[in-house]
Amino acid sequence: MTSTQRRVQRYIRQYEDRRLRKSRRRFLVLPVRLLFGLLFTAVGVYFTVQIYNAVNIPMQTVTALSTTVNDELSAVGYFVRAETVITENYTGILQYTAVDGDKLSKSEVYANVYSDASAAEITSEIQTLTTRIQTLEAALAFANAESTESADAVGTENLAADIRSSLLEVNTIADSRGYSLMSDASDTLEELIINRDFAVGSVADVEATITQLKSRVTRLQNSIGTRESALYSPRAGYFGRTVDGYEALLTPYFISRMTLDSYLALDTLEPEILPNVVGKVVTDFTWYFVTTLNPDDAACLTVGKYLYLQFDATGDLLVRAKVNDIRRQGDTDSLVIFESDRCIDSLISLRRQSARVILATYEGLKVPKEALRMDKEYNLGVYVITGMYAEFKPITPVYETKNYYIVKTDPSSTKSLLLYDEIILTARGLENKKVIA
Repeated sequence: MTSTQRRVQRYIRQYEDRRLRKSRRRFLVLPVRLLFGLLFTAVGVYFTVQIYNAVNIPMQTVTALSTTVNDELSAVGYFVRAETVITENYTGILQYTAVDGDKLSKSEVYANVYSDASAAEITSEIQTLTTRIQTLEAALAFANAESTESADAVGTENLAADIRSSLLEVNTIADSRGYSLMSDASDTLEELIINRDFAVGSVADVEATITQLKSRVTRLQNSIGTRESALYSPRAGYFGRTVDGYEALLTPYFISRMTLDSYLALDTLEPEILPNVVGKVVTDFTWYFVTTLNPDDAACLTVGKYLYLQFDATGDLLVRAKVNDIRRQGDTDSLVIFESDRCIDSLISLRRQSARVILATYEGLKVPKEALRMDKEYNLGVYVITGMYAEFKPITPVYETKNYYIVKTDPSSTKSLLLYDEIILTARGLENKKVIA
């Protein structure tokens, strides 16, 4: 083989080797190229979605509204009072003249006993007529006042406002299920409506109706004769018809020595009610509410501190009370005693009750947590819509819940978050004074 042939053969081998190496490199690089291609595609899709969302997702807002939130604890406990049980041996039909919560002096009549059903029915009719007379007399007094020199539309407008307010109170009591307060509220509403009807009616007709009703009452009273006998209160105090057997057990002296064990034992007791019981008299203004709280809740209380109690049976009625004592026993529940002298007439029929212990009340504007932002100076705030712009307004939270904050507001400053401001919940690229669509 000549030198020229050998040279040609060498070039051929070198060419074949280079082609083989290229083929091997392409085989090894192919998976890497595929991987980078997939990554590039994923990044492209991500940025495409983000751009689409930024352009097409509508801005969501919420109106800043005023709200009130209580920082409260839940408890179940017992009312404790100084109570005297009234027993009477009587024969006949008993009718009360006093209702729960009436304040009686010693030897004041709280009920009447009638020898037969006819006399009891007559007395019921007398009570109905007497209430009617009182309502008409109040309406007559209002009508006479309207007919004096101030007989303009102001008095009628004020009466209409009172009726609306009273109707709202009745609705509020119904919504909160504070049915023990419903009687007084409905009576007030009825009286106001009657006053309005007679304010524009004939005074002479009202006077004639009152005279007829009084004559009817007099005739009925004379027909009763000796068939009625009165029952008198043995003590001065607040009258209650309901007796549950705890009156002799749950006394102020007993709770002064009460322990957690003796409190828990109350759930297993079945107190006996004495025979011939007709009612009770609460002889002291001060009453107590005793309950148990877990260690964490009890740690929120301080002996001597005043707060408010709200009971299920009395709806939205807030009762101011003082923390009388906290008796701790290691890591177990604490015995807590509250003391008060308020609203005894509304609470006199209650014994075991669910209550909310209101530690503090916070008022302000409600701001959802997802609306919170920070500006360039790291101030906490929210963006609101002001005209065509997004405006950043700093906020100061005063209370936090799971989903929102209660924040302060200053109506005198436009820089403060204000009532009815439109708070921006979701939007892209928010900046202060930025034009928004």
